[in-house]
Amino acid sequence: MPRVKITEYRAKKLLLGESYRGISVKADEPMKLPKSGRFVAKVDQGVKKRMKKGLVLLNQSVQGIRRALSRWNRKGFSRFLVEPLVKHNEKDEQYLSLERVREGIRLLHAKAGGVDIESRPEAIVNFIIKSDSDIKTAARKTKIPENFLSRVLDVFEKDFLAFLEINPLVVAGGKVYPLDAAALIDNAGIFFVKGDWSEDDIVSRARSYPAEKHIDDLAKTSAASFKLTVLNPNGSLFFLLSGGGGSIVIADEAELRGAGKEIGNYGEYSGGPTREETYLYAKEVIGLLLKSKAKRKALVIAGGVANFTDIRETFLGIIDALAESADVLSKARVKVFVRRGGPNEREGLELMKAFLKKEKLLGAVYGSDAVITKAVDDAINFVKRK
Repeated sequence: MPRVKITEYRAKKLLLGESYRGISVKADEPMKLPKSGRFVAKVDQGVKKRMKKGLVLLNQSVQGIRRALSRWNRKGFSRFLVEPLVKHNEKDEQYLSLERVREGIRLLHAKAGGVDIESRPEAIVNFIIKSDSDIKTAARKTKIPENFLSRVLDVFEKDFLAFLEINPLVVAGGKVYPLDAAALIDNAGIFFVKGDWSEDDIVSRARSYPAEKHIDDLAKTSAASFKLTVLNPNGSLFFLLSGGGGSIVIADEAELRGAGKEIGNYGEYSGGPTREETYLYAKEVIGLLLKSKAKRKALVIAGGVANFTDIRETFLGIIDALAESADVLSKARVKVFVRRGGPNEREGLELMKAFLKKEKLLGAVYGSDAVITKAVDDAINFVKRK
């Protein structure tokens, strides 16, 4: 089940319907804010621990909201949530979460919510919801109004939620206010939710590096899959990985070998990309490698054994990208380590090995007969060599 985050705005809209007064704001669209009042502003891109990171502001004027959103936008954030301030007593704050598990829906509750709830696990009580009687029991023991709890569980089922956390949940005077909410949905449910949420509600994190943005744009225009995250711009190990599970194994190997801090990037190309698409992807990774200030650097081209991604075709794209910077890479004493398998494996590996040898970039080249971690192990040994 592909579990992805949706915006807090959409999560609350699902829970509260038309009674919800929050406003979703996008950086590239005009701000339609109220003329007066006191408000709460948040970055709405699935960022954890927003309060501690200064990405939530309370009790702000409209002018204060505008300044905050402009400041956050300069930091790379593009989606925000603005809500009317709900004045309340801290003693009324509670914690509530629901998660889909094998036994049913697990409901966790604590009488005191807030940002430090994780440090008090003993305060959380556990319920398994399978029937209406379980809802009544949970409502009685938590003191959360049953009609609200029923509404939440109905939305959870109907709208394909996999996880929902409300912290804090304020219950006062018979009314319920979900002040902060985080939700994961099963995105396969998009075919069944009848417009309750859409692709536009799925959050994306702020992009700090142009290369990440370029790969996001590439992914949007291709039937293949491209992902890129910069981890350490001054790392010594840079990855051109392919095949989801295989790429995870290779990155984990570097972590297990004590080289986790040396990893410059993580991501993958998969799903049968063309030569041109692979060239564009490889060019961004190579650009990151060249900008790194590490003294010794290696490029790892690796992955599992592909089912239909053409090794020769994609390697030609990588060679195109390497060729543009071959002299600079060679002078920087960069070495390239390869382990790959799949359709046209032999031809692809031969082309890659001949090119790397000619350009004095050859570290090692392996096919599917070598263990999947062989190339990254060799690369780690190379960058650690004194």
